[in-house]
Amino acid sequence: RGFRSGSAMNLHSHSNSDTAGGSASKSLPVPAGAGESASSVTKNLVLRPVSSLSPEELVALERLAFEYGQSPDAYLALESDRHCFLTPDHSAAMSVIVSGRYHHISGGILAPEPERRRIIAELGEYSRRTKCLIACYSIGESDLPLFEEAGWEITKFGEDTTLPLLSHSWSGKAYEWVRRQSNACQRAGLTCREVFPQTLDAASWQALTATLFEIQRDDLQDRVYPQEVNLLVGKLQPERLGRRRLFLAEDAAKNRIMAFVVANPMRGGKGWALETFRKRQEAPRGAVPFLIKWIVDLLKTEPVEEVSLCLLLWKGTHTYTGKRRCLLLDWGLWIGYHLGDLFYNTKGMTHFKTRFRPTLSNSYLCVTPNTNLFSIINFFSVTGAFSLSLGNLLRIIWRSLTGRIGRLISTKRESD
Repeated sequence: RGFRSGSAMNLHSHSNSDTAGGSASKSLPVPAGAGESASSVTKNLVLRPVSSLSPEELVALERLAFEYGQSPDAYLALESDRHCFLTPDHSAAMSVIVSGRYHHISGGILAPEPERRRIIAELGEYSRRTKCLIACYSIGESDLPLFEEAGWEITKFGEDTTLPLLSHSWSGKAYEWVRRQSNACQRAGLTCREVFPQTLDAASWQALTATLFEIQRDDLQDRVYPQEVNLLVGKLQPERLGRRRLFLAEDAAKNRIMAFVVANPMRGGKGWALETFRKRQEAPRGAVPFLIKWIVDLLKTEPVEEVSLCLLLWKGTHTYTGKRRCLLLDWGLWIGYHLGDLFYNTKGMTHFKTRFRPTLSNSYLCVTPNTNLFSIINFFSVTGAFSLSLGNLLRIIWRSLTGRIGRLISTKRESD
């Protein structure tokens, strides 16, 4: 389990292979000394739209993301609207979103550990030659010294959440809330199951896909961002699941799907990131925690070492004190964490995920040559932060204000 041999081959059936040789691509020059080791990446990295990859290239990209992805967003490299850096010998790759002279790389370096120092050096050379700014997100502690050594600017961008399964248990007071949500949903008649797309006929899969999009629209419609955001968060693309896994919570009595979770593989299937979770507004309270608990219990029966609840964006960014950190970005992230709660529910998401008592680890943003005001604006533009619903925002502000006023009046009456 965890490995799904051959499933990566199905990815290409929804991509545009006709453009594989015709689209413009950019090559990274090989820095001096690149031929010192036969095992090193000695060929140029090539920037390509994922939609233009040939079947063999797409399989290679999927393999790299599956085997060497260390972060929850590494497998997002397969999304069809992204670009990627892919070496001609298929030994290394990176997922890229290109926006003008800004290259946003999410999911880290998808390559064996011995190759990453050279890849980072080539990225730095590419940035100097093309005068573009490169931002690498989701960099963990293990790769951080390589970026420090190369002189990149480093900022803590948030904290990853991990549940180590070998020692995990739901017993004790710390998990009382999780157990309570799960028990309530069981009493409400919810059940969970995993979906295996290859076992469904075309009509059944099409109907399920339509239901997933229906649930997502229902879940997002009243939020400040009523559509999917970009870059660090995956998009719902059922036709390109690859080795992702799909889990459902259903009301058996109503024969109705109430919630779903999409899990991304990490480290060759040794880890799984519960990256996308959606629910209907009519779903019983606690449907998502109920489904998460069920998934964790299932994965504990497999050769899986950890489950990630993904990044807590902008959490604890002030705790990093490296010499090459960006003070402008430090302050921006601190303000974003506190003000962003209104727009993206950053504090609410932190509260929700920490209820599962995960182990927290630092996640870094590494930039060359350096962050500036325009690159920060570009980040918000790429993620879709400017595509908000003004009506939903005003309704949320109004509810927040009236709620606070009501609490103040109630407190005053009690004190009188």
